[in-house]
Parts: sequence; C-alpha cells; structure tokens
Amino acid sequence: MSPKLRAAALLLPLLVYAVLAGRRIGAGVGYQMDEALYVESAVYMLRGSGEPPFVHEAGAWIAAGGRRWPLMIIPYVGAAKAYVALPLFAAFGIGAETARATGALLGALGISGLTVLVGSMAGWLAALVTGLLLAIHPSYLDLTVFDHGGSAVWMGAMGLLAFALTIHFRRRSAATAFLVGVAAGLGVWGRANFVWLLAAALLAAVVVSGRRGFPTAREVLPALAGAVAGAAPLLVYELRSSAGTLHAASAMRQPFTASRPGARLGGIAELMVSSRQLRGIWGGPGTQAWEIALGAALLVLVAVALVARIPGSDPSVSSVRRAFALATLALTAILVLSGLPVGQHHMLAVLPLALASVTILGVELGRRSKGAAVVFIGLAAAAAAVSVGWDVRIDRGLRETEGRGVWSSALFRIRDRLEAERVAPERFKILDWGYQNNLYVVSGGKVSGTELFWGATPARSSRGVPWSDEIRGGGVFLRTFGSTSPASEGFARALREDPGEHREVVFRDLRGDAVASLVEIAPRP
Repeated sequence: MSPKLRAAALLLPLLVYAVLAGRRIGAGVGYQMDEALYVESAVYMLRGSGEPPFVHEAGAWIAAGGRRWPLMIIPYVGAAKAYVALPLFAAFGIGAETARATGALLGALGISGLTVLVGSMAGWLAALVTGLLLAIHPSYLDLTVFDHGGSAVWMGAMGLLAFALTIHFRRRSAATAFLVGVAAGLGVWGRANFVWLLAAALLAAVVVSGRRGFPTAREVLPALAGAVAGAAPLLVYELRSSAGTLHAASAMRQPFTASRPGARLGGIAELMVSSRQLRGIWGGPGTQAWEIALGAALLVLVAVALVARIPGSDPSVSSVRRAFALATLALTAILVLSGLPVGQHHMLAVLPLALASVTILGVELGRRSKGAAVVFIGLAAAAAAVSVGWDVRIDRGLRETEGRGVWSSALFRIRDRLEAERVAPERFKILDWGYQNNLYVVSGGKVSGTELFWGATPARSSRGVPWSDEIRGGGVFLRTFGSTSPASEGFARALREDPGEHREVVFRDLRGDAVASLVEIAPRP
C-alpha cells in the first residue's frame, strides 16, 4: 500500500477533526455544569487547598505527598479526564476553552487509535474513510467537545485500547498483552461501563476467530496484571468505599419496560446521523424521519457486514470486518437491554465500530467490482454530505446564540461580576442546579459558593434555615429564571415579604432572554 495513503489515513482525519472541534470550542458557548464535573478536580489540584469546595466523596480522594489526589469524580467515573486536563491547565490556563480542548484531545486519540487498528488489519484506504467519516460526524464532535457525559473519556480509552491491540497483534508477547490489559483497565477506571465494549469485543473475537480469539495461556496472566494496574485507582476506591461503584449501579437500575428497546434503538439510529442530545445548546431543530431511517439503514448495513461472503476477498480482512460488525451489534444489544440509564452519550460508543465495519465492507466490495466501488463512493459521499450539513447548521447555531439556558455564555458574565465584587464563598448562595462546579472551573478556582437547593423546601434551605433568615443573613443569591425548584420558590416568596432593600442584576443570553440573576442583599440583625 502507498506510504502516501498511510500518511493520509494517519493525519488527515486528525486535521479535519481538529479544525471542526476548534470551531465548536471557539464558538463562545457557556460552560455547562456536568462538563465541569470531569475537570474541576484538576482546578483544585492546581489552585485549591483545604477541603474541595464542590460535592465530593471522601473515599474518592487520597492524600499523598502533602496533597489530595482524586480517584473518582462519581462512583462509576474515574478522574482520568482531570489528569489529562491538569498539564493543559498548567500550560495554557484554566478555562472553558482549555477544558473542551481536553475533550477534543481525547476524541482525537479515539480517531487515531481506530484508524491505526483498521489500517493495520484491513488496509489504509478503509482506515482513511473510517477516520474521515468519524472526524466530520456531528455526534462525535458534539459529544466529545461538549463532554457532559464522559463520551470523550470513553473515546480516548477506546483509542488507547486500539493502539495497544495493534501492537499486540504484531508481536503477541507477554509484554504487549500487559499493555492491552493496562489500556482495558484504564478504560474501566475512566468509565465503569467501558466493560460493555470489552465484553462486546471479546465476544466478537471468539465468535469470528474461534479458539484463536481467546488469549493464550502465556497472555492471560500479563493481561490480568495489566488490567489490575490500569484499574488500580478504581480498585482502591472500591476498597475505600465498600464497593461504591456496585452500590451506585444497583441504585440506578431501572425496571424493564416494553418501550425501552424500541426507544433506545431509535436513539441509536438517530445518533448515527446527528445526536439530538446537545442540540438544545443552541435550540436546534429536531431530527427528520428520513434521517432516522438513514441511521437505521447504517445499522442494517452493519448486519450485512457481519454475514456477507465476498468471493476473492482477503479472508483476514473479512474476519476483521465481521469482528467489527459483531462487536457493533453486541454493544448495541447491551445498550438496548441494559437496566441502567442509557443516553446518547453512551450510545456514541456504537458509532466508531459501525463506521469501521461498513467501510471495510465497502472497500472489499469495491475491490471486486467497479460498480460496487461507484456505489460505495456514492454512499460515503452522501453520508459525508449529511454530516457536513449538520456541522454547518450547528456551527451557525452556536455562534448566533453562544448557548441557551444552562449552556448560555451569560455564565461568563456572572463569573466576571462575582470576581469583580470579590464575593466570598460563604456569601455566595446558589438557589438552583447548574452553577457551582462550572463557575469554579471558568474562574480558575476563584468563585465557589454554597448550594442551598439540595433537599430544600419552600420553607427552609438545605441548611434547615428558614428562607427569611437566609435573607436577613445577607449575601449574593444566584437564581435561574423560570425555575420552579422549592429553593427558588421559597426564596422568592420570602424576598417579596422581606422589608429590607436588595439589588438584582439580571443576566441575559444573546437573544435577550433572561437566564439568571444575582440578588445582592446586605446582612442585617
């Protein structure tokens, strides 16, 4: 194969992804609360002291060398992204752009690892097309850049595992088996449900390759040792928390409903074209029925890739194609049937595998027939056109709005006001979800407050204090416009009845819609 084609497969998808991800990062969208969960501990490691000001579990942190180090951010998600963000924050400054660049870096790792694995096993033309289709895909771009659900962590772990597998398939040594184990362990630490991908991949390897799909006796122990090493932070957390991840999974489990499989399959089909989950950032339109049908057609092609027999095709390439296809369908089945909550940020895991299997099928067919090659090129071009069409709409929507609601750039103006007024943490009181962790990140650790809404009632704050007393104590209260939370309603009623003076500063999005306000109240006896 041409060295130029190999170089193009390795570099062009990364370049395209970097440009498109950079457009999203530079759109000025506000930094959402859940995005901040993944990197706030990096801010603390650089700027914090004492007890972390955000909600955290004691067993999820350890002390070493006179400092605190995070193991997990929530019971089933490790602090992997925070450690990736740490050197970037130190080098380029703490802020939303750097935090999102961390997600893009992990997304790039996912693309790079996948293209290398596909290229080494199925040819560099298939790798180039797979990488480009993934790099321009709006679902992949949105969910790795605006990473509110850990998609970037998953994709980075997938890329790392793909690199390790590529090396292992070349050398088949105990050392490379150890590397595969480390990559798998790191992935499970990063997101506990990464075991779904591992299970799907192992099933595909065994079914497609038979006995050769199993690790050999000399590979098993090194791989297990590597997995323990990679997942060591998670294992330490499990010991400190008495199996906190398992308890969290048990608490989140949902009873089966007849509507679940269809709804989740529809969500996966939609994601194959463009995820709706983050379209609310800019108030984008819904997905058309024909687009969902197009996504469903891609899943059907994955099934075709599993069973297709192509005369004259390289048997090893066909095996790779069938392995990717079976892993795609197995992972889809896990997502559809799981009793745990599953959103499109989880479903994104199917996309890279699906693109790889269908692309390898197309390249195989194209090499056997000129007509098939024309059809494959046409289908790939059509898929690219749909993706680019969504990318253009998304880019325009992001830049015209800079985000709406909890994604609004009004967050940065709230940060500026709080920094200028030098509001102390004990005086800053937050009445609604969505502003503690992200303000802490975008201010570089300068802004934090007390969340009064957890367990609050219309009569009392989360501290058990009557709202009238909270108001008499003074402070700067942050509330969301349109909120019907017990905390906001209780505060608003007490404020109307309070005889004292207060000043309210309203923050609006670019459309002029009110997003949130700061109510400044002087303390009084």
